[in-house]
Amino acid sequence: MSEIKTFEEFRKKLYEFIPEKYFVDDLTENKIGAIKIALLRKTINPFIDRSTDSEETITFKIDDKREVIEVPARKFKSKEKLLGLKICREFGVVDKSLKYNMVEDKAHLSNPNSIVFGDSVTKAGASESVGLPSRAIYDWGYSIRDFEEITQKLQHNALSEEGTMYEGKTGELRQSLFRTRYVLPNTFIPFFISVDNLTPELFTHLVFTIMYEKRYGAQTTTDGANFNNDFVAIGFGDFEQPINSFIISKEWDFINGVTEQNVKNAINLKMSALYPKSLINDNDAKIRDLITLINQTWTNKELLKKLYIKSSEDVKTYLQQMKILSK
Repeated sequence: MSEIKTFEEFRKKLYEFIPEKYFVDDLTENKIGAIKIALLRKTINPFIDRSTDSEETITFKIDDKREVIEVPARKFKSKEKLLGLKICREFGVVDKSLKYNMVEDKAHLSNPNSIVFGDSVTKAGASESVGLPSRAIYDWGYSIRDFEEITQKLQHNALSEEGTMYEGKTGELRQSLFRTRYVLPNTFIPFFISVDNLTPELFTHLVFTIMYEKRYGAQTTTDGANFNNDFVAIGFGDFEQPINSFIISKEWDFINGVTEQNVKNAINLKMSALYPKSLINDNDAKIRDLITLINQTWTNKELLKKLYIKSSEDVKTYLQQMKILSK
């Protein structure tokens, strides 16, 4: 693929993969048309997927034979939204005082990340409570295999400064033991994100966050990268079609086994049935070409700066039109 050098070339190339009609230029538009992104999220390191029980993972009994791993949408969305905020800081298109989930002024909503992922003023007693709905809708994720096959519970201890369990003050061994259940590497989680009414530049921002975020779940300040996110297919049409991770897991046929390629094939088969004339996937290499385009855009810092400035201007105009900001 030849190098993209101008803003116009970028848009023209993107429209070769996803037609222009599925994007907007004016963020006040609310029109028919949706984009469905199909991913395969694959663990490459242990992943902690827990809720109120610190020792157990979140599961769902999908049928009489299987209790699968269930990953709430926010466990993926929150990390990708946080990366998106960091990217916006890099290009100076977000207020310096804005922190993740701490929006203290409605003017701070004027940034590309808040439009894509949604945000609201969180400061207690704020004179005007304003919220922006997310334009990227995340489904929940479900594993294919039973949780007993893909998890392991390990016991840990909290060591003293000397690196032992010995407590010098009491002359006894400390009892600070705890157990954690980990989702093991090579676990496959089909995943879907629905998008509507985004500009090409804001859509690209979303794709950046999915491509480049690699760390999810609890203890991310301790553990390394634990996921690869592969784009399997992108469908587009007048209306969003009913496909999600639950359906892929629920309808799984175990005859051919659970391999990465088999899971991708199952996603492609379902997406092809629901988006027969409006789909790009890894069967025709278009997904790989799209990812190449996005990667090229990221490495072209001059083009990237223009992309984020354009996104910032679009968001500011939208907030002014919605009377959230004054002109």
